[in-house]
Amino acid sequence: MRFKQSLLVLAISGALTACGGSSSDSPNDNTSGENNNDDTSITTTSVVSEGVITGFGSVYVNGQRYRSENAEIAVGNSPAADEAQLKVGMVVTVAASASDDGEDPDAQQIRYEEHLQGPVSFIDREAEQIEVLGQTILFDDLTEFDETDIETLSVGDFIEVSGYINDEGSFYATLVELETEETEIKLKGEIANLDTDAQTFSLAELTIDYSAAEYEDMTADDLADGLFVKVEGDDFDGDTLTLTASSIENKEDNDIDNDAEEVTIAGIVKDYDSESGVFSVNRYQFALTDDTEFDDGSLDTLANGVIVKVEGRFESEQLIAEEIEFKATDARSKTEGQVTDLNADNETFVIDNTTFSVTPETQYEDESGLDERSFTFDDIALNDWLKVISRQDDQGNTIALKVKRIDQEDREGEVKGRVSDVTAEGMTIANVTVGFNENTEFEGEDDNISVERFIELVQSNPAVIVEVEGEYDGDTLIAAKVEVETVGGQDGDDDDDDSTGKAEFEGEIESIEGDSVFVNGNELRFSQDTEFELNDEEVDLQTFYDALEVGVVIEIEGVWVDQSYIKVTEAELETNDEE
Repeated sequence: MRFKQSLLVLAISGALTACGGSSSDSPNDNTSGENNNDDTSITTTSVVSEGVITGFGSVYVNGQRYRSENAEIAVGNSPAADEAQLKVGMVVTVAASASDDGEDPDAQQIRYEEHLQGPVSFIDREAEQIEVLGQTILFDDLTEFDETDIETLSVGDFIEVSGYINDEGSFYATLVELETEETEIKLKGEIANLDTDAQTFSLAELTIDYSAAEYEDMTADDLADGLFVKVEGDDFDGDTLTLTASSIENKEDNDIDNDAEEVTIAGIVKDYDSESGVFSVNRYQFALTDDTEFDDGSLDTLANGVIVKVEGRFESEQLIAEEIEFKATDARSKTEGQVTDLNADNETFVIDNTTFSVTPETQYEDESGLDERSFTFDDIALNDWLKVISRQDDQGNTIALKVKRIDQEDREGEVKGRVSDVTAEGMTIANVTVGFNENTEFEGEDDNISVERFIELVQSNPAVIVEVEGEYDGDTLIAAKVEVETVGGQDGDDDDDDSTGKAEFEGEIESIEGDSVFVNGNELRFSQDTEFELNDEEVDLQTFYDALEVGVVIEIEGVWVDQSYIKVTEAELETNDEE
């Protein structure tokens, strides 16, 4: 049995149940959402919300806590899942009934379905991109990694991804989960290049062979260019990017009926037409009105590619945008430390002498030994160790976007933010004291730089963001690597070589042409100055070059030159040789 009952039907039925709903409870046969028994009146509203899970203790989505004890929960193809299978970072759709009695909405249904699942073919850590099934997956500090992280993730790993579709053919990941057991490929998208003779069509960059497919909510005759479908299959040819589909499901119809009273959708703006005032988020179309309100932005901020949360209502069959909240995409800070102060009334906490404010949409997770699933602000205690991703609002307040409780020994030794009090001996980032020594490496936008050049860059541009990796010595973080990030058009270097910055990625060798190696369309060039590592041993250029083969995974760091090729500074290769 598939999980097919309308979200709205469940939301409305829950609303009716919550307010009595039957004639025996109401002499006036009141089914409008009001209960007039004992001269009291409780109005209920059918609610549908789609967005990222940010915490538990029931389920938090789009800044709202939904009581989930009575909810039907579906995860992927399982219509009878439970809340324990839900994870922070999943994009879910919730159908609920909300009442005006001050209680949290009661969820009738919570549904999660991955956007895609398949093998990693390319990882660009510098550009914060992963490629899976020919699709570009964007990630950042707010992306949740489960059973892996971006440093340990490798080409060939099988992952499940949840997040938001971008208009440019890319995808922003809110969750990347390592799959160690399931190997079935899954993805959703719009059909293109349908060829009924060859029985193939395109889905993003993939060719789908549907000759042996079974169908759900459709037949083969319903296939058409533009139809939104979900495709699953086990037989995948990575060389030709061809998937032989075992099943194809029609996902064209949205589950939100136009009788829903309140609709909240979070995602990326697409197909925005400023003349008509119409735009889409997660395939739901909204229309602007003169009464549309904006939070953390204005009408001028609305554009394709921005992440928003839209609250709306239906008029006839059109969703009307009542309020649009713009999600922060500015430079973020990253720090970790011990809680020294708490204020429950203001919902603030202090670490490293910085006061952090939380919001209803702050994301929480407990990675400490306590492993508390329902970890929220209320569970933070003095002396807890926290890892925090934050930003500053227009009033200068530090807003915690993501809070993880950790054990002291699990600190990563990573901080990111603006610099103050920089000298040749160290600096301060996010009120964390950072020390330099003779082994500290400084990286500008294009190459390694001296500590003197680093100081010059920071002092000439106070807005520049710096990321540090190192190890703690008491309360001081001794930096192993200090990296200058581009901010506000500054490139962190004033060389006039038209380079586009650093490169750091991992992928399969596509071709070898003379002295050049091509990976994912990028040309790599080596030199005697390149540091080579083959099967965990340092080797010279010739030994390394002799080991190169098409199909072998190579990991590199380097610098773009003239926007045309990468001068490789470090290269690592693992082969199957047992020598």
